Amino acid sequence: MLSSNLAIGQYLENYEKKALTAFHSRDYQSALLLCGKVLEIDSVNITSLFVAGEAARLSGDFQKAESYLERIPNKAKVGYFAVTDFQLAGVKLDLNKTSDAKFLYQKYINEHNEANNLLAYLAIEALKSMGKDVRTKENPLATHQIPGNINTSKPDFAPLRYGDKMYFTTMVEVDKERRNHNKVEVSRIYEARPGYAATSFEGNPNKPDLSAGDVSLTPDASKVFYTICKGDFTKNEDCEIWFRERGYEGNWGAAKRLPGQVNMRGYSATQPSIGWDKIQKKYILYYASNRPGGRGGMDIWCSVINKDGSFDKPFCLPFNTPQDDVTPFFHQLTQTLFFSSNGWPGKGGFDIFRESKTSDGEWNVPENLGEMLNSAYDETYYSYHARSQNAYLVSNRPNENNKDFGNLDIYEARIFAELQLKVFRSLDNAPVYAPQVYVKDVNSGEIGSFAARNNQNEIQLKLEAGKRYLITVTAGGYASYSFEFSTEDISYFIQLDRQIYLKSPLDP
Repeated sequence: MLSSNLAIGQYLENYEKKALTAFHSRDYQSALLLCGKVLEIDSVNITSLFVAGEAARLSGDFQKAESYLERIPNKAKVGYFAVTDFQLAGVKLDLNKTSDAKFLYQKYINEHNEANNLLAYLAIEALKSMGKDVRTKENPLATHQIPGNINTSKPDFAPLRYGDKMYFTTMVEVDKERRNHNKVEVSRIYEARPGYAATSFEGNPNKPDLSAGDVSLTPDASKVFYTICKGDFTKNEDCEIWFRERGYEGNWGAAKRLPGQVNMRGYSATQPSIGWDKIQKKYILYYASNRPGGRGGMDIWCSVINKDGSFDKPFCLPFNTPQDDVTPFFHQLTQTLFFSSNGWPGKGGFDIFRESKTSDGEWNVPENLGEMLNSAYDETYYSYHARSQNAYLVSNRPNENNKDFGNLDIYEARIFAELQLKVFRSLDNAPVYAPQVYVKDVNSGEIGSFAARNNQNEIQLKLEAGKRYLITVTAGGYASYSFEFSTEDISYFIQLDRQIYLKSPLDP
C-alpha cells in the first residue's frame, strides 16, 4: 500500500510539473489536459485547479475558467494563489455576471489593499467603471412585512423569536417631565405572541432619558442580554450591555451591567448575541462596538464567557471592515454568525452576510446572502427560527404601509434550499431531455414528483429546511440515479446546482 501511494504521488507530481511547464510556455491546451489528469485522482489539488483556471481564462474559455477557479477554497487563496478572486472577478465580468464580479473585486480589495498592490488598484478602477450604485432585479423571495401587533408607524427593529414569542424593539414617546408633559422619543423592548397585543418587557428602564433594545437569550432562556443607551439608540450613542437572570417563578431578576472589559468607558457596546461554541464548549458574547482596536466605524467583537460567569478580554473579529459591521446573530445549530455590513460588497446600503469557521477554527471569508434577502436598501438584524423555518430581518425598503424609503420595519422570510438539477448522459455528456425527479421526505415518507419539459434537461426543486430527502432522477432508456440531500443544517436561503449523469443499459 505504501508503495502504491508513493507511485501515485510521483505520478501526480510529474503531471503537475508538466502542466506548469506547458502553462509558462503558453501551451494552454496541454496545460488543461495535464491538469485534468491530476484532478481525476486529486479533485482538490489547488495548483492544478488554479493552473487549469488560468489556462482556460487565457484561452478565452471563461465558463471552464469559472468552474475551476470557483473550486479553490478561501483558505487556500494565499501566496501564489492570492490573486484567485481578482482573476475570477474578471472571468465573471466576461460572462456578464456583473454583480458577482463586483463582489469579488471588493473582496480582493478588502483583503489585499496594500499600498503597492497593483491588482488592488486595478480592482478599484474596475469597480469605478461599473458604477457605485449597481441595482439588482426585484427580490423574488416571499419576504413580507409582519403585520398587526409588531410593526408600528414608528421604526421597529431587533426581532428575536423564541418559541411562539417575538421580542422586538420600537420607538415610543414618553413624558420627559410629568408636570409639563414634555415628550421625548426613546426605544423600548416589547414581546408579542400571535393574536395578542404586544406587551412591554419587564426589563425596560423607568427613566425617560434611557433607551432599551436588542434582546438576546441564551439557548435555555435562563439569561437575557440587552442594550441600554443614554444617547440616541438608533445611532448607538453611549450604549452599554446589561443582562438579567430568570428567577424560579419565571420572572426576570435584577438588571446587571456587564463588566468594564465589555462596556469600555467612553465607547458604545450594543447589539449582543449569545452563542454556544461547540469547539470551545463555552458561551460566546458577540456584540457591536466602536471601541479602539477595531477596523473603523462599528465592528463585531466577541468575548468568551467562562463557567464562573466572567468575561474574557474581547477581541475584534478578523472579517470587520473600515466601514460599519453590525447586528451580529449566532445560530447555534449551524455554528453560523450572521451580521450586516456596508463595508463588504453588496446589493446596496447594509447587506446581510454569513460567517463560519473552518475545521481549523479560523474564520472564513463572509458570504453575502444574496438578492433573495438583500435589496438596494438596508437589511440588518438577521435571525433564524429553526422550528418555524422562518428568518427575520429589518429593512427600510418601501412597502404597502411605508411607500417611501426611510422607516424601519420587521420582515419575515420562509427559508428553503433551491436545488437545480441538470441531467446529462454519462457516456458523452449529452443533455438528457425530459427527466423526471422523485423527492421523498426520509422522515415522513411523503413523495413528490417533478418533470422537465420535453426540450429541457433542467429541473428546479425548492426543498424545505430542516429535513432529509432521497432524490431519484429517471429518464426513458436510462438507469435511475438516487442520492440523499439534507437541509437539516441550513439557516439561510441557499441555491445549489448539481449535475446528474445517467447511464444507458447499452453504454459500455
